[in-house]
Order: sequence, then C-alpha cells, then structure tokens
Amino acid sequence: ALALLAPSAPLVAQAPVLVGADWLRSHRADPGLVLLHVAMVHQRPPTEFIEGARVLDYMVFADEADGLSVQIQPVERMVEALRAAGVSNDSRVIVYGDPLLAARIVMTLDYLGHGDHTSYLDGGLAAWKSGGGPVSAEAAAAARPGTFEPNVRTDLVVDADWIHTRLDDPSVSLVDARPEDEYTGARRPGELRAGHIPGAYNLYWEDLIVSRDNPVLRTLDEVRARYAASGAEAGGTVVSYCYIGMRASYAWMISKHLGYDARFYDGSWDEWARRTDLPAVEGKERR
Repeated sequence: ALALLAPSAPLVAQAPVLVGADWLRSHRADPGLVLLHVAMVHQRPPTEFIEGARVLDYMVFADEADGLSVQIQPVERMVEALRAAGVSNDSRVIVYGDPLLAARIVMTLDYLGHGDHTSYLDGGLAAWKSGGGPVSAEAAAAARPGTFEPNVRTDLVVDADWIHTRLDDPSVSLVDARPEDEYTGARRPGELRAGHIPGAYNLYWEDLIVSRDNPVLRTLDEVRARYAASGAEAGGTVVSYCYIGMRASYAWMISKHLGYDARFYDGSWDEWARRTDLPAVEGKERR
C-alpha cells in the first residue's frame, strides 16, 4: 500500500526530489549549486529570473522525433547544453520554471544519471518571489563550462512494447496524467484514437498541485490520498504517461518523490493511439 512505501536507502548525498524556496534561500550560495531556469527560450523568452539562475532551453531536451511531438533528444545534444550551463557530475542542480517544463528536465537529468543530485524547486519563481527572494531581468552565465559525463538509465524510460507485455502484471501500475475527458475518450485531441491504455489509472497532474497560479505540491497526505483514490498504490513500479509526455513528467516526478520505482513512457498516448496493434479502452472503466 502507498502509505507503507518509503524511498529505498538513499545513495550518498542523495538530493530530495523537491525543495522549497526556504531551502534555496539557505543554500543558494553553496559551492557547486547550479540553478536552472527552464524555458522555451525562442518561443516564449523569459523576462524574469531568480537571481543567479542560468537559462536552459527546454527544446534542446524535448522536441519532435520519429513523428511524435515531444521526445527525449540525442544524449550528446543534451549533454552539450548541460555543460554550457555549467553542470558537472558533482553539481547540485536545482530546476525551476513552468511546472511541466521543469519536471520534464528533472526526469531527463535522472535519465542521464544525475537524478541523485537534482531537485525541483516546488512553486518555482512565484514561490521564490512571494518570500521576497531577489530576482533579475537577466539570466546568469556559467563562470566556466561544466564537465558533465552521462550515465544513461535506460530502465527509466520505457516503450509501448515494454508496457504491452506488462498489462497484466500486478507489480506495475500505469498512471494516466491527462484530464478525465481525455482519459475516457470524451475529448479526443487531433485525429488519434480515443481512450486510455488498458489498466491505467487516471490521475490528472493538476490535481496534485494547489493551483496553476500557485503550483505548489499539495500536502503529502493529500497527494497520497489522490494516489490511493486512483488505485495507483497497487504496485511498486509506477509508469506515467499522458498525451505527449509533458503532464506525465510531473506525475513521474511525484511518483519518485513518494518512493515508487518511477518509470516514464515518453511516447505516451501520441504513440500508443497510432499503434493499432495495441489495445485501448474508452470510458471510465480501467479495462
């Protein structure tokens, strides 16, 4: 049961998945700390930053590939961007920005082997400013390039076939992070098949935060209750998906935060619905 789950024994210096603005205020000047403001730099250029934050272009890490809208990019491309931002293997990385963009980068850093040294700033810029934290109109530049070397976790990101072979495995839970009308098929984005992956539980990512204007994670008791209500406590391994892999990033991050063996289905419904050889379910019933 979810309430009995606890994170496995931490590695040395393992960072918490989430930190708050108070934590950042106390540690912002720590040696080796790298604060990353994630944004779609060319589409929506940011105009305000936490003082000392370096900007990271989301599109370098998640862009169209193989006919799908949002996919993890080649490792070499992502590593180059991280090094340019001053990230090395001993860097303590704090990520913030739009919740979905920032969570996607947290997941990607875990995929690249840096998850034990990466945290998400809960509440982001809004939480920082509400506590009187200093901001700047300009992003900071890294004093020198980082030397980050990846250690890719190929087990973290799963594909459609991996899921298909485990649809009846009670140790694997699927979390669909889309709103209920997409899960049931009442609303169908684009021309794809409607519905959800058989056995998936519906846990809309926005139900985990206070609000879009105040995107702070709800209390752990509330979050655990929402997981329990969705049924996602059924197994130790939780695979998150959505439509294109953005909302699922937040659900993945919170699954990890709760101590699950969190996996990520990057292709999400965008891929599954195109695969007519794979089953789908419409309506509120899981199967």
